[in-house]
Amino acid sequence: MRLITLIILFSGIVGVGGEGAQAQNTQTELFNGRDLDNWEIINDGQFLVEDGVLKIARGTGWLRSSDVYSDFVLTMEFRFLEAGANSGIFVRTGSTSADDNNGWPNNGYQVQCMDTLTGTPLGNMIPYGAPPFEHEFDIDALKEAYKPAGEWHTYEITAQGENLRIELNGVLITTATGIKNLEGHIGIQGELGLLEFRRISVLEI
Repeated sequence: MRLITLIILFSGIVGVGGEGAQAQNTQTELFNGRDLDNWEIINDGQFLVEDGVLKIARGTGWLRSSDVYSDFVLTMEFRFLEAGANSGIFVRTGSTSADDNNGWPNNGYQVQCMDTLTGTPLGNMIPYGAPPFEHEFDIDALKEAYKPAGEWHTYEITAQGENLRIELNGVLITTATGIKNLEGHIGIQGELGLLEFRRISVLEI
């Protein structure tokens, strides 16, 4: 398996514990399928709920969780409604935004959510004004997990201490260490693409 190592090899992440440990953790359904309760639309982002799914309708800005989270497992399903559709998932992100036309966060981390296997592909990590981090991305794993536009994907994003890992459709794609923002908002980026999201939950660990 070929690896693209962006800085150094990831040294591992502590598991979230066994069945008994998870029973003591708190799980929150961030999206109820009816409205944007638990969320705030930032900088005129074009987000709406229709037919039980959360839709992005080509706007910019972002959708920010009302609460902040520290150590967690974020699970969500999403699909691209057109080839090349673009968005991003923000984690450990501050409440402030850049003062520009896009109005995206200026202190956090983005997990790429774009329908592409090239350039900055799906599942990659992008800093948004946060301190530098170490990052390993597996392009072969992405190609194994990838589904074309119109099919549902599942992200499982685990943040624990200074470590972060990203699984796409049950396949480990990305690992990162040296994550210095230890808490922050969860967010969804509007970047002029057409996407849908559903079944968004966060398990605090």
